[in-house]
Amino acid sequence: MRVILLSLTFNVFWFAAVVGRSDWIPMLVVLLIGALLIDRSLYWAMPLFAVVGIVGDSVLSHLGILQFPHPHLPLWLCLMWAGFASYLWLLRDWMMSQKTWILLIAGSVGGMLSYLGGERLGAVTFGEPIGKTALILFGMWLMYSVVFLSMLNVLTRKAKSGPDSHSAMPVKK
Repeated sequence: MRVILLSLTFNVFWFAAVVGRSDWIPMLVVLLIGALLIDRSLYWAMPLFAVVGIVGDSVLSHLGILQFPHPHLPLWLCLMWAGFASYLWLLRDWMMSQKTWILLIAGSVGGMLSYLGGERLGAVTFGEPIGKTALILFGMWLMYSVVFLSMLNVLTRKAKSGPDSHSAMPVKK
């Protein structure tokens, strides 16, 4: 039930970011604060995961594959990465119990489709033909998925090892 509820919540967050963009930033911030209240370990986990996506999208934007009205990534997109980071972290135990190859395929296809959907809703423009862009996004999301799953594996192990490991990462209680 938790997986379904968090997935529905993230989809609402995604839709609010893509459709509302700058107009709905206050709502996005309130939802992120809510996530932080659910799990205090998001204070350190959220930025770690979000920066991976923000840097990756910045590269795609710099290369002209993703195009936005301004030369920098829009704030709503950075907040969406923070929301996705929260989603990953809050589902980490469930994700770590799944087959890796299924998560890699789901992440690659789902991530690619989210950008194609964002383009259809007018949130981003593609600088390359749709087929080439889809392949690039699939590859990028395959890399994101590998990196995110590796990070989840390492950070979850460290967080669960507790204070005896001298880890600075808090454990969710």
